[in-house]
Amino acid sequence: MSEPIRKPSDISKAPTPQNTPSSVANLYLKQQPPTVSTISEEDEKNLSKQLANNPALLSMIQGKLGDLVGQQSGYVESLPKSVKKRVSGLKAVQQQQMKLEAEFQKELLELEKAYLKKYEPLYEKRKAIVNGDQEPTAAEIEEGEALKTESDEEDEEEEEEEDEDEDDDVKGIPGFWLTAMENLTFVRETITERDSEVLAYLKDVRMEYLTTLGFELIFEFNENPHFSNQVLTKTYYYHPELGYSGDFVYDHADGCEINWKSKEANVTINIERRKQRNKNTKQTRTIEKLTPTESFFNFFDPPKPPQAPTEVNDDEDEEEDEEEAELRDRLEFDYQLGEEIKNKLIPRAIDWFSGDAVEYEGADDYDDEEEEFDEDEEDDDDDDSDINESGPKENPPDCKQQ
Repeated sequence: MSEPIRKPSDISKAPTPQNTPSSVANLYLKQQPPTVSTISEEDEKNLSKQLANNPALLSMIQGKLGDLVGQQSGYVESLPKSVKKRVSGLKAVQQQQMKLEAEFQKELLELEKAYLKKYEPLYEKRKAIVNGDQEPTAAEIEEGEALKTESDEEDEEEEEEEDEDEDDDVKGIPGFWLTAMENLTFVRETITERDSEVLAYLKDVRMEYLTTLGFELIFEFNENPHFSNQVLTKTYYYHPELGYSGDFVYDHADGCEINWKSKEANVTINIERRKQRNKNTKQTRTIEKLTPTESFFNFFDPPKPPQAPTEVNDDEDEEEDEEEAELRDRLEFDYQLGEEIKNKLIPRAIDWFSGDAVEYEGADDYDDEEEEFDEDEEDDDDDDSDINESGPKENPPDCKQQ
C-alpha cells in the first residue's frame, strides 16, 4: 500500500514561506545591509544570567515572542510592485500543480482500492489458517521456513525441547490477533487486562474502502460471554479537500454500539457498589455507581470534532482552551490509532505476532537515536564526558506469544 494517510490538520495554520529573514529583504531595500556586532560567548552567558535573575523580564520577552508566532514579517508587502506581481504569478503556477496533485492522490486511492481486492484472497487464507479452518500447503510451509532467521531457529529448538510432551491437537493459532496487537506499541497502550480477555475471542481484523472518501475497519469476533455483536466496526472519513501537504486528511470517525451482555461484562466501565441504610426503616439497599474507565473498546466510541466556535466570556476562555486542547489530543490519538491498524497491523499481522516487526521498528528507532546523538555531539562537544558510551541500548520488547 502507499504511504499512510496523514492526520488531520488545520490548513489555515499550515506553515508558509512568508517569514523571510529581514537580512534578505535588506538586499532589496538598501544598498548596504546593516552589520551586527558579534555576541561573544561571555556576553551570552551574562545575558542568560540576567534573564534568569529577572523572571518578570524573561516572562515579558517570552510573551512578546509568543505574540509574533504565526505573524507575517511584512517582507512580501515591502517588495517592489513588479516583484509582487511575479509572486502572485507563482501562486497561480503552484495552484495548477496542486490541482494535478489532487488528481494524483485520487488516482492513487483508486490504485490502493484495486490492490486491496487482490490482497483479499490472501487475507481470507490467513483468516482460515489462524482459526484452524485450513492448513497451509507444504510449499507455503517450506517457503516460510526458508525465511526464518538463525535466532528464530534457536528459539524453536528450545521450545521443541520444552514442549516435547505437549499435545499437538491445538487448533489454528490461538491468541493470534491479541498477540499481534499487544506487540504493536501504539495499540498496546490502549489494551487493559480486562480487554485482553475479550480480544482473545478476536477472529479477524480487516478493512474496506468506502464508496466515498474513507475506509472502514472491521473486527470480527467468535461467540463470547462479553457482548452479542459478531462484528464491531470503526469508519474513518477523509476531508473532501486535500491538506496543505497535498495528502488526504481525516474529517471525522464513526464507531458502533457494543451490545454488552451485562454490566459486569462491560470492560469500558467500573462498577462501584456500596450499601446504604435507611435511618427510619433500618433497611439496607445496594447502591451502584458506574464510572467510565480506560479501555481499547472506547475506540468504537470516538470523540467528535469540535463544532463551530461560539462567543464566550473572557472568564471562560481559559477553560474552553483547555477543553479544546484535550479534545484535539484525543482526536489526534484516535486518528493515529486508526492509521496503525490500517497500515501496520492488517498488512503485517504475522510479523507483529511473531515479533519480527518489533525488531525492525526497534532498529529504526535506534538509527534515529544515533542520528540525533551525532547532531548533538557536533553542536556541543563538552557534553561528551556526561555520556556513558558503554551503556547498552534497550532491547525491543519481547514477542508476547500465547
